[in-house]
Amino acid sequence: MPSDDTRKLLKAFGVAVTSLEDAIDRRAPLEEIARWDQALADRTREVIDFVDRLRSRRIA
Repeated sequence: MPSDDTRKLLKAFGVAVTSLEDAIDRRAPLEEIARWDQALADRTREVIDFVDRLRSRRIA
């Protein structure tokens, strides 16, 4: 069963994805789009790091 930390990480990733998409679709100011783009990049790195740690547990 996924931990609360896993759920929080995936929720934050989902919020960043949908917020960036929404900002682009409604033609928000460039500064807002850039903020969500940066947030998504940060969350993506966190997800990749998490997956790497998870995979290393499987292999160890």
